[in-house]
Amino acid sequence: MTTGLTRRPTTRRNQRGIALVLVVMVLLCLTGLLVGYLSVSALEPQISRNLADASRARYLAEAGIERGFNVLVSTTDASNSWSGLLSGATTGRPWVAIAGLTNAAIAGAANGGTFSVTIRNDNGAADTPLTGLSSSTQPAMDTSPTTDANTTVILRSAGTFNGVTKTVEVVVRRVAVPPFAGAVNIAGRQSDTALNSAAIDIDGRDYGCTAGGTGCDTATNWTVTAEPVKYAVATPPGVQTNTGTRAEANVEQALDTPAKRDAVKGKHRATGAYTTGPEAVAADGAVTPSAMDDFVSVVAGNPATTVLQATRACPLVVTGSPSGSSNTPTVSDGCGVRTTVNLGSRQDPRLVFFRGELGLTVNHGIKGAGILVVQDGDLRNHGTLEWDGLVIVTGQNTSMAFMRDSTTVIRGAAVAHESNAGETGGYDLYVHGEIGGLSIRSSKQNVDMVQSMRSLHSITNWREI
Repeated sequence: MTTGLTRRPTTRRNQRGIALVLVVMVLLCLTGLLVGYLSVSALEPQISRNLADASRARYLAEAGIERGFNVLVSTTDASNSWSGLLSGATTGRPWVAIAGLTNAAIAGAANGGTFSVTIRNDNGAADTPLTGLSSSTQPAMDTSPTTDANTTVILRSAGTFNGVTKTVEVVVRRVAVPPFAGAVNIAGRQSDTALNSAAIDIDGRDYGCTAGGTGCDTATNWTVTAEPVKYAVATPPGVQTNTGTRAEANVEQALDTPAKRDAVKGKHRATGAYTTGPEAVAADGAVTPSAMDDFVSVVAGNPATTVLQATRACPLVVTGSPSGSSNTPTVSDGCGVRTTVNLGSRQDPRLVFFRGELGLTVNHGIKGAGILVVQDGDLRNHGTLEWDGLVIVTGQNTSMAFMRDSTTVIRGAAVAHESNAGETGGYDLYVHGEIGGLSIRSSKQNVDMVQSMRSLHSITNWREI
């Protein structure tokens, strides 16, 4: 018997081998990830090296700025400018290399990279956003690539390490010390003077000291140099408002004995030769109230200046050593404030600023170096004061007074600057009749030391280009 054939149901497709395909795909993905990871791993050290090289290059550029700043601090010319460093600059090529700082290396750093430092003047309108100076500011921006008239320059340093270069640019400013024309400069709006003793030595000849260590603490080591002679006493030109006389006449009248006239020495106001007496007292256009106002204002606003404030109820008294002289005396105000102040030395000159109604009284022995400023009050020395640099008494109703039994030695320049033209009853310069001694001698060496103080220089507007 014949029966009909029946169709067997269709079976699923054979899936054997799919696992191999999946494994291969996963391996391919993992291989791609591994290759990517290895590529990134190979780049990361290079990226790190690049970052490290860039950082080191920037640090080198910053080191170059510091080295260049040190050169600027220690470099000056007769007008306290940096024109000498700008020699050879042109409008088209304004940058001038600083000697010794081209491809310079940090000492002791083998393969540590190099830096190169250049300087240019701020004589272009495009410099205004960087310097803040323009043709209408005071001071104004310069107009020549080689003449620094405003004691402001632009300093650039390029640091290079492993082929990576970073460049830093800054503005450097200097507070220029005024050109004092005399050993004593009565630079205010009055010149009332009382010289009640002949135990004075006001000398416009230049004095210098070449002794090492503490040798310059010995007065006999200061000798006359070949630098030009200045006036013994210099005053502003013109007539004093409270007396109606020439400013220098008030000083001349105080030289009322032969001994006093012999004790005042300096440049003859007519011939320029060395002389003694009233002829060594002269008006000079370099000694002006406005110049001193500007200088004291900038010094007072300097971030490096600490102003010690006094009031009528709490006057400042500086008490030094009862035997000898100390450059770290105690300052007290009678109202609970008592502190020690560092008056500096020739190796580390300081800027010391006192302000207040009754000024500053000196007791016992003190010495210092740099700039000593007393503003809006009297400087009254009752003890022993020895100072290398500038002593400036300035402001309203002020007096530089040397009292009974006091001994004073100033090498550099002294400035009495009364800013109140109508002040009456006081003296800009007062010498008691029974002083122990007063010696004020001109010293370019000490004035230059003051000009080279870092506190009279500043770096502003730091930028990386």
